Amino acid sequence: MREPDTRRVTPNRLPPFWILARDSRGRPIDPRVVAVAERLWPWAYRHVERELHDPADAARLVERVALEVSARLRDEPSVGQNLAGYFITAFHRQVRQQFLKERRVTYEGLVGELEVNHHLKAPDWEAAMERELCLKVLIDQLPHQSRHMLHYRILGFSWNEIGRAPLALTRSFPVALD
Repeated sequence: MREPDTRRVTPNRLPPFWILARDSRGRPIDPRVVAVAERLWPWAYRHVERELHDPADAARLVERVALEVSARLRDEPSVGQNLAGYFITAFHRQVRQQFLKERRVTYEGLVGELEVNHHLKAPDWEAAMERELCLKVLIDQLPHQSRHMLHYRILGFSWNEIGRAPLALTRSFPVALD
């Protein structure tokens, strides 16, 4: 993979390169990864500026990628054959994930404007709760066999399937409903 052109970057607009020397477990970041990250820092800064419109986030993303690449290099030494290409690919993936994460929420205004623009409707939870409580009270009043039959119906069994149940169960249900 070809390295991005970093010659066009003006150093006066670029913050200094800095990342942690160790990961959260205290392991040092591989010096080769730090060298690649530092060499690609101007490109990474501009890339984040262009894609996310938040260049201040570039340092955090470069640091996260450097930690990931360093860990991968420890596990798979062959990554070092094209470390810059691996770093660039990992950085592109990280920026894309950040882009998708940030675009999940869109801001549209104040609460009053949301209600006017979107005509919010909520289900009548009080009525649903009252119905459920009434149903529970009624079910508790039914005899055991009728309650058993009603539970079959609630579980989705058809009347034909319930009709194949023991005879005593089907005879007592109509009486319990009277």
